Amino acid sequence: MSIFRVPHINFEKNFNALTPDTFNEDEWVDGQDNRAEEPAWLQRYEYESKLIANVIVEKNYTSILEIGCGCGKLSTFIYPHVPYDLKYHLIDRATAKQMFENRKYKGTFFVKNIAVDLDREGLDPTYDIIICNDVLEHLLSPSTIIKRIREMMTEKSTFFISVPNWRMGHQFIYRGLFDYDNFIYFMHIHKFQIDSVYPSVLQTPFYKKLDSEEEMPEELLQSWNFYFVCSLKKENDTI
Repeated sequence: MSIFRVPHINFEKNFNALTPDTFNEDEWVDGQDNRAEEPAWLQRYEYESKLIANVIVEKNYTSILEIGCGCGKLSTFIYPHVPYDLKYHLIDRATAKQMFENRKYKGTFFVKNIAVDLDREGLDPTYDIIICNDVLEHLLSPSTIIKRIREMMTEKSTFFISVPNWRMGHQFIYRGLFDYDNFIYFMHIHKFQIDSVYPSVLQTPFYKKLDSEEEMPEELLQSWNFYFVCSLKKENDTI
């Protein structure tokens, strides 16, 4: 039997690896992070809000949970596209809530640490639509969070997820998990079905497909993000 030794790899130097210490409590303090006002982000918010609002209005949804919402900027773009009142709950860290309150955004903000689990205290038992916009790839335990989200959904609920295309240079804790085919499989084993996939309005540089992207449509190859609209799988569905 052959024994293969793993060579020493300097992950910080070669891969710019993320660690739990990478998560910065100052990320959403006013003056520290102005992403919410950058033109590219505003363009994204407008596009994403229309995708989400179309689902809300089409299905007559009234209750929303946005996990990892940052300062809550996306919600301000969603409200104008929905011609009736919404119950909008948001989850992120304390610094994000302070920014949310300083800007007097609408909705109810819950401070929770979602890195490894989701404390559901204070939240509604279920929601019509749950949003994770560029969040799952930053979590230490995305599988656990997905399970908690499933517990807060009914057969009529929708799960809206945005994940980055690796070509845009994003940092991932678990490299490869969010490659297109791998992520589809990840959702299936957690008993979700993908109902729709939408491209981004932003483009990445061109790199050819990986083996873990064989099922990815060609039009998504240079899409900055992938937007998945998901629902619960029926018990008799197979992968």
